[in-house]
Amino acid sequence: MRLDNSKLVYYVLYYILFATGQALSMWGQYVTLPYTNLTYWQAFSMAIPFAWSNWLFTTFAIDIGHTYDIASPTQDTFLLIVLQFTYLLIINRFYLKKHITKSDLYAFFIILIGYAVSLFQLVSKALGKKVPKINKKAKDEELILDNTP
Repeated sequence: MRLDNSKLVYYVLYYILFATGQALSMWGQYVTLPYTNLTYWQAFSMAIPFAWSNWLFTTFAIDIGHTYDIASPTQDTFLLIVLQFTYLLIINRFYLKKHITKSDLYAFFIILIGYAVSLFQLVSKALGKKVPKINKKAKDEELILDNTP
Protein backbone atom coordinates (compact mmCIF):
# COMPACT_ATOMS: atom_id res chain seq x y z
CA MET A 1 0.00 0.00 0.00
CA ARG A 2 1.47 3.32 -1.12
CA LEU A 3 -0.16 6.55 -0.02
CA ASP A 4 -0.22 9.10 -2.86
CA ASN A 5 -1.23 12.66 -1.99
CA SER A 6 -3.86 12.54 -4.72
CA LYS A 7 -5.43 9.50 -3.03
CA LEU A 8 -5.38 10.96 0.47
CA VAL A 9 -8.92 12.33 0.19
CA TYR A 10 -10.18 8.93 -0.97
CA TYR A 11 -8.41 7.13 1.89
CA VAL A 12 -9.99 9.48 4.42
CA LEU A 13 -13.41 9.21 2.79
CA TYR A 14 -13.12 5.41 2.61
CA TYR A 15 -12.31 5.06 6.31
CA ILE A 16 -14.92 7.63 7.44
CA LEU A 17 -17.69 5.98 5.41
CA PHE A 18 -16.65 2.47 6.48
CA ALA A 19 -16.35 3.44 10.16
CA THR A 20 -19.70 5.25 10.11
CA GLY A 21 -21.42 2.29 8.47
CA GLN A 22 -20.02 -0.19 10.97
CA ALA A 23 -20.86 2.09 13.93
CA LEU A 24 -24.46 2.18 12.73
CA SER A 25 -24.46 -1.57 12.20
CA MET A 26 -23.20 -2.36 15.69
CA TRP A 27 -25.50 0.15 17.34
CA GLY A 28 -28.45 -1.40 15.49
CA GLN A 29 -27.47 -4.84 16.73
CA TYR A 30 -27.28 -3.74 20.36
CA VAL A 31 -29.85 -0.93 20.69
CA THR A 32 -32.67 -3.27 21.69
CA LEU A 33 -30.81 -5.29 24.35
CA PRO A 34 -31.80 -3.21 27.40
CA TYR A 35 -35.49 -3.56 26.47
CA THR A 36 -36.44 -7.05 27.60
CA ASN A 37 -40.16 -6.92 26.79
CA LEU A 38 -39.99 -6.00 23.10
CA THR A 39 -41.82 -8.06 20.53
CA TYR A 40 -39.89 -9.26 17.51
CA TRP A 41 -41.59 -6.62 15.37
CA GLN A 42 -40.67 -3.83 17.79
CA ALA A 43 -37.05 -4.97 17.94
CA PHE A 44 -36.93 -5.29 14.14
CA SER A 45 -38.47 -1.82 13.75
CA MET A 46 -35.81 -0.33 16.00
CA ALA A 47 -32.88 -2.13 14.34
CA ILE A 48 -33.66 -2.10 10.60
CA PRO A 49 -32.96 1.63 10.00
CA PHE A 50 -29.45 1.05 11.31
CA ALA A 51 -28.96 -1.89 8.95
CA TRP A 52 -30.13 0.15 5.96
CA SER A 53 -27.83 3.02 6.92
CA ASN A 54 -24.93 0.61 7.32
CA TRP A 55 -25.63 -0.83 3.88
CA LEU A 56 -25.58 2.65 2.32
CA PHE A 57 -22.37 3.85 3.98
CA THR A 58 -20.50 0.57 3.53
CA THR A 59 -21.51 0.24 -0.13
CA PHE A 60 -20.06 3.66 -0.93
CA ALA A 61 -16.93 2.95 1.13
CA ILE A 62 -16.24 -0.34 -0.67
CA ASP A 63 -16.89 1.30 -4.04
CA ILE A 64 -14.34 4.01 -3.26
CA GLY A 65 -11.89 1.43 -1.89
CA HIS A 66 -12.03 -0.68 -5.03
CA THR A 67 -12.30 2.15 -7.56
CA TYR A 68 -9.19 3.91 -6.23
CA ASP A 69 -7.35 0.67 -5.35
CA ILE A 70 -7.29 1.42 -1.63
CA ALA A 71 -8.21 -2.01 -0.26
CA SER A 72 -8.81 -5.54 -1.48
CA PRO A 73 -11.95 -7.49 -0.54
CA THR A 74 -9.92 -9.35 2.10
CA GLN A 75 -8.75 -6.07 3.59
CA ASP A 76 -12.36 -4.81 3.58
CA THR A 77 -13.30 -7.86 5.61
CA PHE A 78 -10.43 -7.36 8.06
CA LEU A 79 -11.39 -3.70 8.49
CA LEU A 80 -15.01 -4.70 9.09
CA ILE A 81 -13.90 -7.16 11.79
CA VAL A 82 -11.58 -4.63 13.45
CA LEU A 83 -14.19 -1.87 13.47
CA GLN A 84 -17.01 -4.10 14.66
CA PHE A 85 -14.86 -5.54 17.44
CA THR A 86 -13.83 -2.03 18.50
CA TYR A 87 -17.43 -0.83 18.54
CA LEU A 88 -18.47 -4.00 20.38
CA LEU A 89 -15.98 -3.26 23.16
CA ILE A 90 -17.15 0.37 23.36
CA ILE A 91 -20.84 -0.59 23.44
CA ASN A 92 -20.23 -3.30 26.03
CA ARG A 93 -18.29 -0.94 28.27
CA PHE A 94 -20.35 2.24 28.07
CA TYR A 95 -23.87 1.24 26.97
CA LEU A 96 -24.30 -2.22 28.48
CA LYS A 97 -21.95 -1.48 31.43
CA LYS A 98 -20.07 -4.77 30.98
CA HIS A 99 -16.49 -5.38 32.06
CA ILE A 100 -13.83 -5.62 29.33
CA THR A 101 -11.41 -8.48 30.04
CA LYS A 102 -7.74 -8.84 29.20
CA SER A 103 -8.68 -11.62 26.78
CA ASP A 104 -10.86 -9.14 24.88
CA LEU A 105 -7.93 -6.78 24.53
CA TYR A 106 -5.53 -9.57 23.51
CA ALA A 107 -7.99 -10.70 20.85
CA PHE A 108 -8.29 -7.12 19.60
CA PHE A 109 -4.54 -6.80 19.13
CA ILE A 110 -4.31 -10.20 17.43
CA ILE A 111 -6.96 -9.02 14.96
CA LEU A 112 -5.03 -5.76 14.40
CA ILE A 113 -1.86 -7.72 13.69
CA GLY A 114 -3.73 -9.85 11.13
CA TYR A 115 -5.03 -6.70 9.44
CA ALA A 116 -1.53 -5.20 9.29
CA VAL A 117 -0.07 -8.42 7.85
CA SER A 118 -2.70 -8.41 5.11
CA LEU A 119 -2.70 -4.69 4.35
CA PHE A 120 1.06 -4.21 4.21
CA GLN A 121 1.89 -7.77 3.01
CA LEU A 122 4.38 -8.12 5.86
CA VAL A 123 5.00 -11.86 5.60
CA SER A 124 5.62 -11.77 1.84
CA LYS A 125 8.03 -8.87 2.23
CA ALA A 126 9.82 -10.50 5.18
CA LEU A 127 10.31 -13.70 3.19
CA GLY A 128 11.48 -11.78 0.13
CA LYS A 129 8.57 -13.00 -1.98
CA LYS A 130 7.31 -10.92 -4.84
CA VAL A 131 3.88 -9.47 -4.17
CA PRO A 132 1.78 -9.82 -7.32
CA LYS A 133 -0.08 -6.75 -8.52
CA ILE A 134 -3.63 -7.05 -9.71
CA ASN A 135 -4.31 -5.23 -12.97
CA LYS A 136 -7.82 -4.54 -14.14
CA LYS A 137 -8.15 -5.28 -17.81
CA ALA A 138 -10.87 -2.93 -19.02
CA LYS A 139 -11.99 -4.64 -22.22
CA ASP A 140 -12.31 -8.15 -20.75
CA GLU A 141 -13.36 -6.98 -17.27
CA GLU A 142 -11.39 -9.73 -15.59
CA LEU A 143 -8.61 -9.56 -13.04
CA ILE A 144 -5.16 -10.66 -14.18
CA LEU A 145 -2.22 -11.21 -11.85
CA ASP A 146 0.81 -9.32 -13.10
CA ASN A 147 3.89 -11.34 -12.15
CA THR A 148 6.29 -9.63 -14.56
CA PRO A 149 9.51 -8.28 -13.05
